Amino acid sequence: MRYGAHQVAPIPAALKTPLNLWLLLAVVALALAGCGTSGKPADQVAGAAKKTLALHWVRYNLTFERPRLFDPSIQIVGGRAAYNLDARLGYAFLDLQRQGSGSQVLWFDLTPTTLLVDPDPPPAGLLPVGKAWISVRLSGADALAGQAEGLGPELPLHELAWGAQEATHVGSSVAGHVPMDEYRVTVDLRKVLRAAQAAHLDALAAAITGELRASPSGRLSLLVWVNGPGYVSRIDDVVPGAGLGTVSLAFTSFRLRYTGTLPPSTQTVPLAGVSPGARSVWAVGTGS
Repeated sequence: MRYGAHQVAPIPAALKTPLNLWLLLAVVALALAGCGTSGKPADQVAGAAKKTLALHWVRYNLTFERPRLFDPSIQIVGGRAAYNLDARLGYAFLDLQRQGSGSQVLWFDLTPTTLLVDPDPPPAGLLPVGKAWISVRLSGADALAGQAEGLGPELPLHELAWGAQEATHVGSSVAGHVPMDEYRVTVDLRKVLRAAQAAHLDALAAAITGELRASPSGRLSLLVWVNGPGYVSRIDDVVPGAGLGTVSLAFTSFRLRYTGTLPPSTQTVPLAGVSPGARSVWAVGTGS
């Protein structure tokens, strides 16, 4: 199996570390960095998002509630990812379970312009000899932009950093000795879109445009957890119109790097080269 352009068998132990332990290690490593932003709850959440975006690397677990990304016979068991916030590159995988026909892993890499998907195993006869990855450009405000960005941390973190309008403190808890504050946050998507356009983050702006088309109110509600040192530790987000359902990103490391690289172009094939119709890369990759 692959993680980025590398063969990995089995999945690295670092990606199997229990969530609570990762959270504890992450907080200990960053404990000297300060204790977040004071002031109104919305300012505190926005400050935590900005502080998290200023990091170099994050790792996180993905879970889903009521997703519609795949055929109903396919269940998303979960996923893991490593994300380079400096280069804006993501390396991730989703574990899939088919009813009565075994499992499949979808490895995917995310760049500022492209989504790369490696189905493992691929549907019979799908990929030309020597090709392992299907590439799709993130060029329009369609569902794919929201899906790709919704699987990465930048979309929800920027929504919080740029557009947190109101926040309500839901409660406090401790998970694995790590203190957490939970907030219900309302985001102004139009404000986020203006900021994304000004920053020339085209794929991000496309995803937000898609959200606005599916959410005429221009408002988005997220659940956010902020840890003791003032970093975002978890986000529960719905990307309107993307079919992801509720996506939970639970951050497991704020420093651990990933040494993989993007696959070479000789191993990739455009989606149109394997499926000239209107089927999504998710349907093509799973043969559904």
